[in-house]
This record gives sequence, C-alpha cells and structure tokens, in this order.
Amino acid sequence: MKAVALRRALIVAALIPLAPAHAQAVVRGVVIDSLSGRPLAGALVQFVRDSLTETRSVESDSTGAYRIGLAPGRYIAGFFHLAADSLGFELLPRRVEIGVTGEQRLDFAIPSAKTIIASLCTTARSDSAGLLMGHVRDADTGLPRTGAVTVVWWELLIGNQSIRRDRRQIPAKTDGDGWFAMCGLPTDIDLTASAQAGTAASGVIEVRVPSGRLLIRDFRVSEADSVVNVFADSVKADSARRPIASLRRGLARLNGTVRTPKDQSVTSALVSVPGTGLEVQTAASGMFSLGGLPSGTQTLEVRALGYEPKRIPVELFRDRLTTVNVVLDRPVQTLDVVKVFGKGNARLAAFERRRRAGWGHVLTPADIERRHPLRVTDLFRTIPGVRVVPSGAFGNMILLRGCPPTVFLNGVRLGEGAAGDLDLLASTTEITAVEVYTASMRPAEFWGNSCGSVVLWAGMLPR
Repeated sequence: MKAVALRRALIVAALIPLAPAHAQAVVRGVVIDSLSGRPLAGALVQFVRDSLTETRSVESDSTGAYRIGLAPGRYIAGFFHLAADSLGFELLPRRVEIGVTGEQRLDFAIPSAKTIIASLCTTARSDSAGLLMGHVRDADTGLPRTGAVTVVWWELLIGNQSIRRDRRQIPAKTDGDGWFAMCGLPTDIDLTASAQAGTAASGVIEVRVPSGRLLIRDFRVSEADSVVNVFADSVKADSARRPIASLRRGLARLNGTVRTPKDQSVTSALVSVPGTGLEVQTAASGMFSLGGLPSGTQTLEVRALGYEPKRIPVELFRDRLTTVNVVLDRPVQTLDVVKVFGKGNARLAAFERRRRAGWGHVLTPADIERRHPLRVTDLFRTIPGVRVVPSGAFGNMILLRGCPPTVFLNGVRLGEGAAGDLDLLASTTEITAVEVYTASMRPAEFWGNSCGSVVLWAGMLPR
C-alpha cells in the first residue's frame, strides 16, 4: 500500500543526469494540509518529464507556497512530506502540460479527513464513526513492524438493579510496512490503545478521535528486558498459576519536572508509567527520575493533590534519556462541605448502623479526608486483609483475602472486573465513604462472590 508509483518514478529520474534546459514557463502554487487546514511547509514538490530524462524539484516555504521554472512539455507532478507519508496510502500523481510561455498555477493538497475515511472505511458503521491510522515501528531501530493495534473502550449499561461495564474492542492488523487503519471508532471520548508485534509491545495510551473523525498516531514497540508477574495471593508463585498482571521492565530512562501554570514546582506529585509498576514522587524542585522502563510508546501519569490526574504519551528509547516537562493546568474544583438538616436520611442511618455494628472495616468522610488519597485505591492500602497491586494498564487492582471482591457503587452492584477499575470509576474528591466486608461478615444487601465485598459511596453521604 505504501509503494507509490510516483516515488519510484522520481527515484529513477533522480539517478539520470539532468540535461541543461532553459525554463520558458513559471509554475507556482501552494501545498495544503487539508487535515489541519494549514499550509504545508517543507513539502518537496517534484516534476518529472514523461520520458524520465529529467526531474525538477522545489521546496515549499513557510506559507506552503512554491515557485519553479520549467521547460515546456508533459510532466508527472507530485509532492512528498512526512505528513503525507504517515497516511500510508498512495497519493496519486498528476499529469500536467506545461505551456511554452506565461505563468501556470498548480496547487497540491493532502486529502481531507472526509476523503480519506471514504477511501479506507467503505464499511463504516455510521457517519459519526472515526478513523485511527498510523504505523507500528520498532522502538530502537525505527523500522516497521508487522503486528496489530487494539483499541478498547467501556460503555456503562444500567438496568435490573445493576451497572454493567461492557467492554468494546476493535483490533487492526498492520501491513508489511507496519501501516494500519482502524475504522468505526467512536469520536470525542477517551479510548485506550496499544500495539503488539510478536512478543514486542507498546504501553497503553489514551487516544481521542476528534470531531474531524481522523487521528494519525504511530506506535513504537519493544521487547521487555524483564517481566514481573503479579499473582492474586502472596504465596510464592509457581508455574502452574496464572498471573493477574505482567509488568514490563527495560533499560529506558525518563526525567522531568512537574510545575503549575505559574511555573511553581509541584512537590510530592506521584509520577508513574502504567503497566510497569514503577512510580516515584517529585522532589521539592518538582523534578523526578524514573529508570528501568520499557522502551517504546508509553504513558506518563502524574497525580497531585488539588489537580486533575494528567496522562501524556511519551516515546522512550533504550539508548538515550527522555526528558519531559509536565504542567498541571487543571486544578480540581472542590465542593463546599455538605450539611444535612432534618430527619429521615435513611441511607445515612443505615450506614451508621453498619458502622456501629463493626462487621466490616468502614472509612468515614473524616477518615478519607485524613488520608489525602491521590487514587481511589489509595484508600485501601492500610485496610487489613486488602492488597493493592498494579494492573497491566491504568490504575491498580484491589484484592480481598487474595482475590478480587464484588464491588458496589452507591448500593448498586457492579459487573465482574470492577475491582481492577476503581481508579477509573470515580475520583477521590467524589468518594465520601468506603465499606469493606469479608464473605462471612457482610450484610445481605452486599452479597457477592466468595472473596468479599467492597462498597463505595460517591456523593451520597455528607462529607
């Protein structure tokens, strides 16, 4: 798909000595990136005589404009640019006739998103569906890798006194040049994407297909230098048991700083690369340093009190240090203290009865305030019998007595796997109370699997 006839013609022409010719006509025009609606600077515009005996080239300026003198005759015309190469499909050359004298106008453009989608997504599910396209490359060599890219997102299904998270997934295989195109994606929502080529893989990153319905994103994959398996219980692992997560490690390094929009250092921010189990806190200067990371496309996640979590994609390399500066520019808007007046708050009364009964472990609004959690799962780190372990992607997983418990949110039972998604279900500013029960001591309304039950209250009880 990447083999472009125009490129072959121009390469052949470039190998033939250019015969001297006196230009008798001027061709001018502009090169436009229709995806962004902006001029395309640095595009190499080339004209090849039909006989392949000569070629003329010119580069577009900062406004996308070019001007070139040509001898009269018939030409094959086209242009090259990294932005066009990233599309991965053929931009057809144009045949033009150059007159003897005068000036001629000839514009070039990268196709619009609508044109590209119509060309590649002939079986799109709806007019609102989006397209993700790009290349999968080796993290260390930059060479194309044959593999696949997978995009995942979740949809909440509410009904029958339960909330079920429906996992949606679209895979796309690459061609021999590592190029892929994935049609039918929802637009303007957060998706997670990752790439794999044999045993080489990237990290999981967040992507959002814009309302223009096209996103170009490359992925770099690498072999892990080591893998740390996480098992459900703390008993020594053996080969017969399947790990609940595998954390990839490598030799890449990442340094940086975390600052506010006013260029102030953010101290004690939690910095991590999901999928590795590695995290550090920023120093008083806002600086951090992480080592032992896998190379390739990864996510840097930063959390700090008073700010929204921030995730940014980073490219890591085995042979050099990557530096990134993070600005936490979206402070969390905290709510005023909620005061409850009057009688008859049945939900609060039931919560107080369970707390006084002492059947489980309960965190009150005051307990949560004292903990200053950065993630929801941070609330469980000091609760007896609960383990917090890193998952293979974003967030952590909680284990109660060695296995994932049943999870309730505001009294509604969530689907299987919710114990690994607590950090995605709600923010720490929304959680007002937590209840943890073993299988033998839980109330009947929180009945679940044999591991036990965890109950989260978000905005339903006074802080």
